[in-house]
Amino acid sequence: MSEFTFKLLLLFFPGLISAFLVDKLTVHRPREKFFFLIQSFILGLVSYFLYWIILKVISLRVDNIDTSMIFLKSLTVSNVTFSFWEIFYVTICSIIIALTITVSAKHKALNRFARKYRLTNKFGELDVWGYFMNLKEVEWVTVRDHPNDLIFDGWIQAFSDDSKHAEILLRDVSVYKNSTGKRLYQVGSIYLSRNRQDISIECRTIEVDTVRKWKEQ
Repeated sequence: MSEFTFKLLLLFFPGLISAFLVDKLTVHRPREKFFFLIQSFILGLVSYFLYWIILKVISLRVDNIDTSMIFLKSLTVSNVTFSFWEIFYVTICSIIIALTITVSAKHKALNRFARKYRLTNKFGELDVWGYFMNLKEVEWVTVRDHPNDLIFDGWIQAFSDDSKHAEILLRDVSVYKNSTGKRLYQVGSIYLSRNRQDISIECRTIEVDTVRKWKEQ
């Protein structure tokens, strides 16, 4: 490893930390390693820029504070050593940025803004499974397992990120026969992993609009 490569790795360490946190704390499709490197590079630059802004704001309040950054000088001038304190503070900034991105991704802030102004129709989830499961009204559900002729009625404690393998953990579950409605047993929790085409999920907490009528009416 050359000296220049080592400097790059050290200087962009905050970006790597930020990208790692975003990758672990958000739900997304599998990404290529190249995308992760580009993301680390961009988040690293944003972290240094945020640190520079903070220094400028502090300098407005405190006199004789050094607002110069060694970041760029360390890359272009060989005899300039990087500052570990600067890297430490920038790493803190990168963690703040990662957590901000995570909260924004959790609440789908960008998609909500774009949908509000009709810029897109995308809801931000990986698929409709994630969209449905993350609705605040969805808590108590009825899962119909059609091949096994069973009904599982309970509240959702956890579920898979996507619908490729429909995994769901239910609590306080009542199990019924689907064809007859006969009650079979109750259990504190049950883990279900089914093919998505074999199940249907109903949510009674989402009420039918009172102005809606049956098709026959």
